[in-house]
Amino acid sequence: MAYALSETNAVDYLLDHGLISTRQAGSAAARELGGGVSNIVVRVDFADPADSVVIKQSFPRLRVHQEWLADQARIHREASALRYLGDVLLQSSLPSVIYDDPEHFLFIMTAAPDGTRTWKDDLLSGHIDTRVAAEVGRLLGTMHQRSAVSGDVVPPALREFADQRCFVQLRIDPYHRATGTAHADLAGAIEAEAQAMLDHRLCLVHGDYSPKNVIVTGTEEEPTAFLLDFEVVHLGNPVFDLAFMLNHLTLKAIHRPDFVAQYNAAGTAFWSAYCCNSQTFATDPVRLQLETIRQMGVLLLARIDGKSPAEYITTNAQKSLARRLGRMILANEIQSLPDLHDALRG
Repeated sequence: MAYALSETNAVDYLLDHGLISTRQAGSAAARELGGGVSNIVVRVDFADPADSVVIKQSFPRLRVHQEWLADQARIHREASALRYLGDVLLQSSLPSVIYDDPEHFLFIMTAAPDGTRTWKDDLLSGHIDTRVAAEVGRLLGTMHQRSAVSGDVVPPALREFADQRCFVQLRIDPYHRATGTAHADLAGAIEAEAQAMLDHRLCLVHGDYSPKNVIVTGTEEEPTAFLLDFEVVHLGNPVFDLAFMLNHLTLKAIHRPDFVAQYNAAGTAFWSAYCCNSQTFATDPVRLQLETIRQMGVLLLARIDGKSPAEYITTNAQKSLARRLGRMILANEIQSLPDLHDALRG
């Protein structure tokens, strides 16, 4: 990667590529945002807040303790997904792509609205709004429903997302297969859950549908959501996105047991809104919930013993509870959201 993006060279990049004027460059201020372990993300603000942009560049090696490599070209799949989904979800829920640079594995998009915060920050602080959870469920249901593949024929607009290589590199290998190594007695069950995510190309799957990638916008009375980070997007099984989000809510309930009732309520609101907006995949909600819970069993274990452990699950008691719940799910002792919520309440 010849060019390495940073907050010190981001403005020069925009200027050199003719994306801003010299006058704009004079008032520009760049700052690095939280890009997670797989990207660097820099926001550039100008005198006019409406001109703010975000530059995102993918890493070939993720910033974790264990070696974790991934194809940098995933960044362009993300840009393509944002273009496609702009028509599906309405642009107000997503950033717009401004510029795509294949040579340097980066793209530029519009910035999230001012005065916003991540849903993860809200949830960890104990500000748990079921209206936000319902909106997050509605958006996911809409995305899955409107990108649903009928039969074996993939529509031309979705064909570039049929390659699941990045999903394997960023989720199946570091989550499922690394966890199967750590829990050898469960390896067969875990591999079966991995295969269930790979065998069915049913709709566009976000792949990282988590509270950190939801920006809370709107007003206190009418909160809305703005979605980010589609680098793991692919045609796949919608169960993965459902399980991924519900797993994050479960981990937060483990982290903050004083708010377990509120996290459970958020999970229920998310699930109900999804089912109301994804008729294709919610025709049998009991089966869908069972498959989602099974996938959560793997993800709970993965966020403790995989390559990307949850940073806020720190005590032995928290880790033991996550492992116990994951194992109970894979042993079919927990088969539904109500079962899981009961187990969390103790």
